[in-house]
Amino acid sequence: MPERSILFTDFYQLTMAQLYFDEGIHEMPARFEYWFRRNPDYGTHQAGYGVFAGLDPLLDWMTHTRAADEDIAYLGGLRSETGGAVFSEDFLEWFAAHGDFSAVTLDAIAEGRVVHPNVPLVVAEGPLAIVQLLETPLLNILNHETLIATKASRIVEAARGRPVVDFGLRRAPGAGANSAARAALIGGAVASSNVEASRSLDTVPSGTHAHSMVQAFMAMGRSELDAFRAYARVYPDACLLLVDTIDTLQSGVPNAITVFDELRADGHQPLGI
Repeated sequence: MPERSILFTDFYQLTMAQLYFDEGIHEMPARFEYWFRRNPDYGTHQAGYGVFAGLDPLLDWMTHTRAADEDIAYLGGLRSETGGAVFSEDFLEWFAAHGDFSAVTLDAIAEGRVVHPNVPLVVAEGPLAIVQLLETPLLNILNHETLIATKASRIVEAARGRPVVDFGLRRAPGAGANSAARAALIGGAVASSNVEASRSLDTVPSGTHAHSMVQAFMAMGRSELDAFRAYARVYPDACLLLVDTIDTLQSGVPNAITVFDELRADGHQPLGI
């Protein structure tokens, strides 16, 4: 989730709100439509479809976000290059009283639906200045999750029925990993390695072991096979081995086969590599 601040928007959205206020059109009814121009481009072809995601986090953000005293004070302290106030006192008084999204209504396609270019996915209606402010956070939340959900769906399709798990936490930007995990599940992933995201989404986290576990065993004079066997003893019914720590084909795969044969002999079914 993005920070719950009304200032989670681009600066120009606020200066446009000031302009609308000065023109007396800030509360004029307005309609904004959210759509995308083309499917993700993978070089030789486009994806062929999108998977819509991010609506629930957007609604949650809209519900709990409003202009706070510190926001008004910050905006009131901004100065232009010539030293003048960027935002007028009367605008800030109006914004302090009306700086929330309670007057905005959304019509939207349900999350998880297949979507296509040039078709409105969300229609936002409300006072012009407020809907203007919503543009940036809406794009931030929906674009990110829809892109991840679409990519996850394509990976799931390529997997042809085999389970796909999200492991994006260590590569994602900060808390964006939580929304990415959510979007991956919407796109068809069966689980995520992200424990916090899994808890908030009421799903069971999933994962493998660490490469460093194999390295730790080797540092103690033991072997990759010893490491695999130790992991299999602790998690015999959820044994998913990483085989590329040393040499994938000459070491990792043969050792994994040995451990998997031992698990099957004891009545367990390994998950794979």
